[in-house]
Amino acid sequence: MGGIGAWSVVVLQHRDLWHLLLGDRPVMSVLVVGPVLGLATAWGAWWIISRPRLDNVRYTYSEMIGPWMARWTDRWFLSFCAGVGEELLFRGALQHWSGVPLTAFIFVAVHGYLDPRKLPLFIYGLYMTGAMMVFGLVAEAGGLLAPMIAHTLVDVVLLRRLRAEYAGRGSTP
Repeated sequence: MGGIGAWSVVVLQHRDLWHLLLGDRPVMSVLVVGPVLGLATAWGAWWIISRPRLDNVRYTYSEMIGPWMARWTDRWFLSFCAGVGEELLFRGALQHWSGVPLTAFIFVAVHGYLDPRKLPLFIYGLYMTGAMMVFGLVAEAGGLLAPMIAHTLVDVVLLRRLRAEYAGRGSTP
């Protein structure tokens, strides 16, 4: 994903990739905004999916992720790859063409969270769409590095919590 995003930015859009990553903001502000945004988004996401109405959703995702994410290094590696790759593709390349709201919608829809037939999951998807709109605005204001850090931390936190829930259940649902 990241390769396609970077290629699109450089070859199709004729934009400077380094400027897109770093923006015009001081690096220290990026190193504050990214973690704060990521941890706040992760906290909100976990709060929503830990509601009783989303027990089935949480159970499904913990069963899907839990067996594969036992090691913290696996969680960090996957989170880093998704944070960098998806941000390059969605907020780096696609957002340039489709704008912040549509890019956020597409991002969340591709992840499968906007299925109106599954209302609790759809509610989570609406939260994530709003969060991804904020990520998009942060990217426009200061480059992709802060959203990349934020995205990585969201995934690290959620993968850790889903893995812990899976491990806490043992072999019984």
